[in-house]
Amino acid sequence: MKKIILSSLALLVLFFTACTDKEPDTKELLTKINDAVKAMKDGQYVFRDQYKKVAVGEDSTESVSEYQCFFKQVPSDSLVGYYLNSKRNDGYQRVYNGSALMTVIPFNGSLEVMDAKTHPRNVQEVKGDYQTFPFFKYLNHHIQYYNKDTLRQKLIITKEIFHGMECYKLELYYKPGKTKNRTESFVFVSIESLLPIGEMVRFTKFIGDAKEVQTFDHWMDSLKTTTPERDKFEKATLTGFNKEFEFNPNQVKSTSLLPVGVMAPDWKLPQLSGTELRLKDLKGKIVVMDFWYKACAPCQKQMIDLQSLHEKFDKNKVVFVGVNTKDDPEKDKLELFLQKRKITINTVYKGKSIEPLYNVYSSPALFVIDQQGKIILAIDGYSDSLLNDVAQVIEKNL
Repeated sequence: MKKIILSSLALLVLFFTACTDKEPDTKELLTKINDAVKAMKDGQYVFRDQYKKVAVGEDSTESVSEYQCFFKQVPSDSLVGYYLNSKRNDGYQRVYNGSALMTVIPFNGSLEVMDAKTHPRNVQEVKGDYQTFPFFKYLNHHIQYYNKDTLRQKLIITKEIFHGMECYKLELYYKPGKTKNRTESFVFVSIESLLPIGEMVRFTKFIGDAKEVQTFDHWMDSLKTTTPERDKFEKATLTGFNKEFEFNPNQVKSTSLLPVGVMAPDWKLPQLSGTELRLKDLKGKIVVMDFWYKACAPCQKQMIDLQSLHEKFDKNKVVFVGVNTKDDPEKDKLELFLQKRKITINTVYKGKSIEPLYNVYSSPALFVIDQQGKIILAIDGYSDSLLNDVAQVIEKNL
């Protein structure tokens, strides 16, 4: 009898342990996450935004930004539903208080004011800004997309320590590329609070002989549920600006680059080959100048497009010049970087010194210069039509 009682007790213990350790099913977990997000109304947290690019066998690039974020739920606000305050460690700041969305832009010391009544749709776009809108709320929107009978089975849920926090890891997206390229997307949910606290998106790409892994890693920590003071969402809390302007969606944003029709300023820069190159020495040929640096993903796309044109046109009539603006040739292994991507375009460096001559403030930027030294095309940023646009201008002027 004693043995039977002990055996029964043992079975009860095992049953209780199994019930305790049992993981919630996917539907139950997603519902609990949604409930936890709905219960979080006011507070503050630190948001961290990290980007890392690793070129296998070459080197890596990393950048980290930190934001102090405050939020207060306001059910009566039909546009956003929250008052918001987000300040980045470089001084960039956004505040929304129901009346206006105000943005401090530190690099030019300006404050943009977007009136909520005049521009309601534009103000609503802040809900897609995960650096300003409550991050857990932003992530939950993506998670709950999968809370359907037809989609829940696509979620892969495991456990992982994410930046020191015990989390459920939800694999939301995996897409293999046509080659070995792939895209992966994960959301991390705190096991303790059931709040979504992190997101990681990873792109693995093969370019020529190069393998690159880019990781976008966002997470929040130091969450406090104390209600921020009302003045935290007022204009008076903003600093670091000396001019103010009203948002105008009809204002045409024109390129700041040196315009078509102007004579291209001369320059002399060192080449990776060890010699120097001077623009005036290329007179009589069409010159394509491409401003770029390694950590710029659009720059790399543009460079590869231009390589195909470099191979197409007569090198005695058309010269392509890659102008590197930031990287150190030896420390950043520029020759290896170009070699692995099959780039044979002439490359000069120390290009930052000539950016002001051409009004270049960001990369990529491209100029086509005719045989007399006049600018005949200026493009600020990458576009899918770039290859065709540049080819047409070259062919027209040959």
